Amino acid sequence: MKYRNNLPLEVFAKYDLQKQKQYLFLILKEIEKSDTSSFANLKQDFLDLLKISPFIDAKLESDIGIASNKETLINSTFEHFKELFQAEKDFHFLQANTNINIKTQDSHCHKTIHPLILILHNLRSAFNVGAIIRTAECFGIEKLIFSGYTALPTHPKVMNTAMHTHNKIAWEQTPCIKSTISSYSDKGYTSYALETAEPSVSLFTHQFQQKNLIIVGNEALGIEADILTLVDHIIQIPLFGWKNSLNVGTATALAIYEIIKQIQPSSME
Repeated sequence: MKYRNNLPLEVFAKYDLQKQKQYLFLILKEIEKSDTSSFANLKQDFLDLLKISPFIDAKLESDIGIASNKETLINSTFEHFKELFQAEKDFHFLQANTNINIKTQDSHCHKTIHPLILILHNLRSAFNVGAIIRTAECFGIEKLIFSGYTALPTHPKVMNTAMHTHNKIAWEQTPCIKSTISSYSDKGYTSYALETAEPSVSLFTHQFQQKNLIIVGNEALGIEADILTLVDHIIQIPLFGWKNSLNVGTATALAIYEIIKQIQPSSME
C-alpha cells in the first residue's frame, strides 16, 4: 500500500478496519518527513480520513486539530497506532527544542574513506547485513566484501534496512575468503576475526595498525576454525553481563568505531 495525496473519502470508507489503520499510518510517515509547507495539508488529509474511521474520539480529534507541528501530532496519535510505530524500522520522532539544532538531513559533503575493509562471511540475516552496510557507510570504511551465503546489497531486505546506503559504499563478492585474506595481507592489511574465541586480543586495549581487514561471521555458528587460523588476531569485545556475545551488527559497529577512533582520531572530533 502506498500513500495517495487526497485519497477520495468514499474509497477510504470501503477499506476494512486494518487497511484503514495501515493507510492512516502511511500518512503519519509522510508527516514525519514533512516540512512546514506540507505539514498543514497532510494534517488535514489525516484528519479528514480519521473522522470517517472508527479510530476517532473527541479528544484525539481535538489534539490533532490544535497540533502545530509534526512532533506534537505524532505524540497525540502514538497510543492509537502503537503497534505500527513499534514495528517500523527507524521511524522515530524527536521532541522539538528551540535550543538544539537536530540534524534531519543526510550529508551531501565529500566523505572521508578510512583504510578498513570488512568481510561479511556466511551471515544468515539480511537485516543484519543491511544494518552493517549502514554502519559501514556512515563511518566511511573502504570496502565491504561478501563471502559465502551472505545476502548481497541488492537483496530487497538488505536494501530496506540499509536505508539507501547500499549503493554509496564500495563492495565486491569473493568466491574464496581464504585467498581474499591472503591477498589483503600481501597489500599490508592486518587481518582480524571478530569472534568469541581464544587466544584473542581485547577491542578496548589492542593497538590497531593503519590498514585493517575485519571478518565477521555467522550469527549462530561463528567463523570456521580453519579461517580463524589464517588471521593475524582474533578480537573479542569485553562483556560484563550474563550473555557471552552481542548481535553481529552491534558488535561490528563497536569494532568499526574503536578502530577508526585509533587510526584516524581527527575524524572523531
